[in-house]
Amino acid sequence: MRAMPIRPDAFGTDAHGFELEPPLPEAVVAEFEERHEITLPSAYRLFVTELAGGGAGPGCGLRELDTSCCTRRRSGHLAQPSPYLPGPRYVGDWEERYEDPPGPDDVFLRGTLSIAEHGCSLVTQLTVTGPARGRVFNLDHGGPVGPYVTEDADFLAWYERWLDEAVAGYDVGWFGERLPLEEAELVAALADDPSAERRARAGESLLQLPAVSEGGWAALTGAMMTDPHPMVRAEMWDLARWDRHRHGRPLDDAEAIADDIARHARSCDPPALEALGTLGRLTPADLLPELGCRDLERRRRAAYRLAWPWGWNGEDLQQDVLADVARRLLADDDPLLRSHGVVVVRQFGLRDLHPVLRRMQETETGPWVLHNIEWCLTEKEDDPAAWMTQGCSEDPPF
Repeated sequence: MRAMPIRPDAFGTDAHGFELEPPLPEAVVAEFEERHEITLPSAYRLFVTELAGGGAGPGCGLRELDTSCCTRRRSGHLAQPSPYLPGPRYVGDWEERYEDPPGPDDVFLRGTLSIAEHGCSLVTQLTVTGPARGRVFNLDHGGPVGPYVTEDADFLAWYERWLDEAVAGYDVGWFGERLPLEEAELVAALADDPSAERRARAGESLLQLPAVSEGGWAALTGAMMTDPHPMVRAEMWDLARWDRHRHGRPLDDAEAIADDIARHARSCDPPALEALGTLGRLTPADLLPELGCRDLERRRRAAYRLAWPWGWNGEDLQQDVLADVARRLLADDDPLLRSHGVVVVRQFGLRDLHPVLRRMQETETGPWVLHNIEWCLTEKEDDPAAWMTQGCSEDPPF
């Protein structure tokens, strides 16, 4: 592998040097499977027993089998099915919907092995048990960017694509996020794919090519102006406005274009809160009506946006309005809304509602609600909202 024409600046080169570790003995792999009560997916098992037990690979290199799952987890966690399916990325409050809250006995990302790290909290997991068995997915385990199951059929297809793209000079940072298509196919997907999420990913994938033609760039900027889904428009705007990326095509009139996309986002039913957040145009006037609508998922999305005010200024809401919204969330029948309500109390420093939280502790049954109440009530006594002026909070749960 070291003799292959790999670009010296390909992501992760310094970590693994394109060297493979020796393959694992069959007895070692069989003992791992017996201990965890699973059978490894066939493509991955073939790789580690016939080719390499670790070393050169996406990110900082492939993790060794004995370090691919946390030793502190209780027995049987790999045999529990992973819920994540191919399709759109899981975002926002995905962790509260699908995972256990942090604790001594929590099982995080059950049914999966951690096979690669890409820096910070970006990782790639291999599904061992569950409906996506044998597939790999990426996630940011320290933030709202949840699992995305890549389009590669199995581990070997994923690994071989990494080799091909590294040799060809593609951007292979956080490998697997790019669709496995060439420019003409990406342009077609950006124009015609029925999935808005996949259209947006096609646009992002265009900019990970070694070079983008004028036609490819025109397709991206065209989608920014005409795609029917406001989130696709907003994400293309966010990509195109970067005049510093390596394709060197600055976007003129970026703010006027953002205003036009925001008008489109607000004209939709329901309003596209995610798009408005990406544009930096989300306001309390967008959120508050959604918190009062009858549809549960719309209320959940709005409550999450309120609890984690990325893309808008949480200081625009008056404290009495915030307190009233938080009370209604804390009293809701839905545990996810109650959990978001607790985070609102914490993030905006609504200490007058701490007695409400203490009363909730006596009867609450939702694990995440209880976790967030404890987190809120044990906050430091300095400025609880200081994180809004300092950047994203590094406290749990993210």
